[in-house]
Amino acid sequence: MVIRVRALSRRAQHHDTKSPQPEAAGEAIASDATHGAAVVLGYLEGRQIPERDTLTAALHQLLHQTQKLETRLGELESVERRAVELQRTVELLRADNEQLQLTIRRLEIRFRRHVSERVSPDQLKLALTPAATAAPSDPAGPEPDQGDAEACSSARVGAEPPAQPPPPGSDSDTQPTKKRDRHGRRRIGVIPQVIVETVPRDVLEKGLENFERLGEEDSRTIGWRRGGPVEIVHRRAKFVPRTGPGPDGGNTHDSSTAEESSLRPGDPDGAVFVREHEVASVPQNTAFKANPFIDGAIVCYTPQTSDDSSCDAQVLIAPMHERPIDRCLADPSLLARLLVHKLDYHTPYYRQQIEADRQGFPIARANMARWQYECGAIALQISGAMWNDALTRSWFGMDATGTAIRDKKQLRYGYVFVLVAPGDSVLFRFAPKYNGDTVDELFGGYQATIVADASANHNVLFGPGKNREAGCWSHARKPLVKALAAGEGQPAAFALQLIQSLFRIEQRVALCSPEQRLLVRKQESAPLVEQLFPWAKAQKSLAAEGSFVRAGAVYLVNQELALREFLSNGEIPIHNNASERALRKIVKGRVNWLSHGSDDHAQRSCAISSLITSCELHGLDPEFYLQEILTVAPSWPRSRILELSPKHWVETRQRLIAEGRLKYIDLALVAGSRLTYRTDRP
Repeated sequence: MVIRVRALSRRAQHHDTKSPQPEAAGEAIASDATHGAAVVLGYLEGRQIPERDTLTAALHQLLHQTQKLETRLGELESVERRAVELQRTVELLRADNEQLQLTIRRLEIRFRRHVSERVSPDQLKLALTPAATAAPSDPAGPEPDQGDAEACSSARVGAEPPAQPPPPGSDSDTQPTKKRDRHGRRRIGVIPQVIVETVPRDVLEKGLENFERLGEEDSRTIGWRRGGPVEIVHRRAKFVPRTGPGPDGGNTHDSSTAEESSLRPGDPDGAVFVREHEVASVPQNTAFKANPFIDGAIVCYTPQTSDDSSCDAQVLIAPMHERPIDRCLADPSLLARLLVHKLDYHTPYYRQQIEADRQGFPIARANMARWQYECGAIALQISGAMWNDALTRSWFGMDATGTAIRDKKQLRYGYVFVLVAPGDSVLFRFAPKYNGDTVDELFGGYQATIVADASANHNVLFGPGKNREAGCWSHARKPLVKALAAGEGQPAAFALQLIQSLFRIEQRVALCSPEQRLLVRKQESAPLVEQLFPWAKAQKSLAAEGSFVRAGAVYLVNQELALREFLSNGEIPIHNNASERALRKIVKGRVNWLSHGSDDHAQRSCAISSLITSCELHGLDPEFYLQEILTVAPSWPRSRILELSPKHWVETRQRLIAEGRLKYIDLALVAGSRLTYRTDRP
């Protein structure tokens, strides 16, 4: 028996070493144990050994335990097979999930209007490092390479090259290296330079010969002329009164010596040096609208409350020129150009950045966007006063269009409303929503005549005790034009012929007074209208459902009262085309610069666009107007901010010139050009 049991044990060990599968080895061991127990039990029964009963009971117990183990083993095998199937299913689902996420990202990129493609150099370095997933304490892992970071830092405009390591054995080896401070204003590129020196008013009144020059303080900005950027150095000279005899024994001072001392050895060769009080002048026609300066000009403005400041009781120095943005490197001439080129010529800032690089002075897009936001605060005050003034008119036109706003994850839509007050202004206002509450907040509360299209959001403006609605005949003819193109010939042609006659009458009386225009409308336009509306009511019931003719007839019937309004008011037009044309500026712009950074950016952008479009309405040069306004506005009284609007600016400018507070430095004149002032355009 002992020999048989040992044989079974060796056989079990043989299965452990030979069988590659643990499940098969367990099944073999259990089978051999059961077979051996049965043999031993038969042997005991045949030989009648005294310990037979005890051994038989033990073997029966062993057989019972073995059967339980076999049953448990079968259950475990079933669970393992199920676990393997579930693991395989999880892997398949994980692969499907990754593929689905990739598809979603591709769809988001396809439908997104703007996708940032900026990738961090650290992210690329991490992806390319073989041991990116190694533990930090792993000694075999490579040390981080600083080459990319140094290359990126040295590639920045105006940045200094990385410091070279000191030679071995130098004193710097034993001292920790101090990190270089890269803060401060970067260096200005190689561009033309104009140095404008300002002398204190008291010194000019008492004479330069009575003062001694101590030094100067320089403030540098970047301006724009017609040819590229220009560096403008505003130099404020310091003077002290003379108390003793001059260098020649008298009480005089050589003016040539003072002028020579104005230029320091550090001034670059070729710089144009001028004194503001000697070269600042005004054009002969102060009511100019087009820019009269060939190469541009530096606008010099003296606030009414400005006084000469002093370092102490003795030193006299001219006050610092005010800037639209504190401590900004950009002159109002450069700010005006950036704003006009983006919001009027629809040139995004990334294209202007390329142009600035080629001109010799790179400007980051982030700076341009920040400058626009700051200048928008000034424009917002002026356009707000213009908006309130336009709402007091007897009539105006309005419309709206959508625009994109950049959000954290994706773009969202906002709306730009336009208010057209012909002869006065064209104003834009941003709102996050386009509904009745927004329209009532912007245009409600007045009893004027509003020319608008037939939008349900506008119904809140009209009714007893509210504004009067004037319809747009251009919108009324649109479905009829589609009907004619779709082959619904005779009915559409009849209505279009009548509407065309109405527009021809309006073209003939465009230059007449409102009274004369109203008289012609009652005599010639009213009979045409009386023919059109009965036709529309008949076609509404006769035309096929879904046809363009029926759509045009339904529009005419629903808007009959609004479309008849022009027959009782000679001031209003018969269409809202002025608002539609004004919104083209917003539509063309969003095609190029895509979106606004936030609601505040959109609001301020609309304010600047309002000033630019209103300048076009009054024939002003938008770029030179913005340069003048950005120079004057920082110290202008807010209670009189409407005087800076394009409608009143020519009159305001003439008053400031007459008071001696507004002058210009002609860049072409001080640079030696024979060209001076341009004649006004006819």
